[in-house]
Amino acid sequence: MKKTLFAVLTLISSHVFSQSYLILNNGVTLTTDKAGFIYDFGHFHLPYKVNAGGGQYFFDSKKLITVDSMGFLYEKSLKIDSLRGKGLNYFVNEDDKLITIDSQGFFYQFESKDKIFKKIIGHGGNFFLAKPEENKTKIDLYTINEKGNYFKTEVSGLNPSEITELGGQYFQTKSNLTYTVSKEGFVYSKTGLNIGSIIKKGGNFFIDSNGILYTVSDSGLLIVPSLPVQLNLSSIKKIGSNYMIDENGRIFVVSSDGQVNERQSTHDLRNTKILSL
Repeated sequence: MKKTLFAVLTLISSHVFSQSYLILNNGVTLTTDKAGFIYDFGHFHLPYKVNAGGGQYFFDSKKLITVDSMGFLYEKSLKIDSLRGKGLNYFVNEDDKLITIDSQGFFYQFESKDKIFKKIIGHGGNFFLAKPEENKTKIDLYTINEKGNYFKTEVSGLNPSEITELGGQYFQTKSNLTYTVSKEGFVYSKTGLNIGSIIKKGGNFFIDSNGILYTVSDSGLLIVPSLPVQLNLSSIKKIGSNYMIDENGRIFVVSSDGQVNERQSTHDLRNTKILSL
């Protein structure tokens, strides 16, 4: 246990979106950190009590549980009855309040005077789309950064109404142009790349129609990474925000810098019941 804790403490960083969790059929709850390591800290959450979840949080008996950048879980005082929408690091509750989660697992609640959270029409991982006026075609893009702040974002050449595919830290437009969203909430276009339509979506990675795995770093880089020898994309059965589990129970985790690594676990991950998406 001491060796595990030491390994965790050496990984402290400002990178955030790679942290996540997975819950097995028997309630064993595993977490991952930003470097793509997987941990069993002895947490136990019965799957039938987990009623909702996002990339770095879930609800056990309606109580909020968050994950920090080192893979530690925290039980919060906040309870919810239902969600109107969710992403990797945020959700909107039944009262149309926006709750965001930062890299350390703290949460923040926001209310909007113009009721913008009630006007959300699309949820991405660390961004969302809102239609400010019902009778007009204008759509606004909002991003959420690593500190839990949200802000409206305008990108040169991008019309948010043309966004057709919402992913984790990325999205595509109807012209098949791909954009990434960094941990700071900045949006970057990826022109000149022959990216197909998105077939399978994770939080910081996706597989396109050409059968290529792309990863997104916290800085917004779009990467075609080197793949582990055992990783066969056609054998992937379960996808979380930063990991893939194949038909044999092998897990492949995507780190905050976009690298893919196979990780070992003493548990049979084919029994994963709750995924972090």
